[in-house]
Amino acid sequence: MIPLLMVLTIISFLIIKNSSIVNNIISVDNKIIEIFGYLHLNGIINFMEIMTYFGDWFIPVIILLCLFLFFKNKWYFYIMTCSYTLAGLLSFITKYLINRPRPIEALIKMPTSYSFPSGHTLTSIVFYLTLCYLITINFKDYKRYLIMLLTLILIFIIALSRVYLGVHYFSDVIGGLILGILCEIFVIRVIKQNFIDKIIKKSKNS
Repeated sequence: MIPLLMVLTIISFLIIKNSSIVNNIISVDNKIIEIFGYLHLNGIINFMEIMTYFGDWFIPVIILLCLFLFFKNKWYFYIMTCSYTLAGLLSFITKYLINRPRPIEALIKMPTSYSFPSGHTLTSIVFYLTLCYLITINFKDYKRYLIMLLTLILIFIIALSRVYLGVHYFSDVIGGLILGILCEIFVIRVIKQNFIDKIIKKSKNS
């Protein structure tokens, strides 16, 4: 059901792209870029540059290497690798289909890939929420909720940084958010249906 929803969502994006609604979206995007332009302060820029790195590929890869090298339970590594790959493929395919150009100016080096959806937003949702889910399976509720809150804050700042730094439009982030949530629901369902017992048992034995 969820994979079908993801496909229908991408089709909806394509329909919107070729409809008159897109003009209203572009107008809102440009207005938000204009508003963020008034908030460009050196301290905030430096902070956003640091936070946006958490959505790049190399930090997740470092985390994956740590899972592989230091966790006895290799299911963490396998699940995280597959979920991150799935999110990356979903982002790549959607970018190719929508082929929306990037904004004209940015505060950092402009990526060469297409703009919609925000790959940082999409992959960060899937990667960090899946990681949060896996490492807090055996935690008490209050610890799990605290880590979840911190994870959501991290994802929010990553998404915000993409618009603030000018490498994405606001609607790109919304698109990444929608696809990221759908993809994450699918990942969690697969984990619960196929791997949860192995994870819990091996975590207790580790």
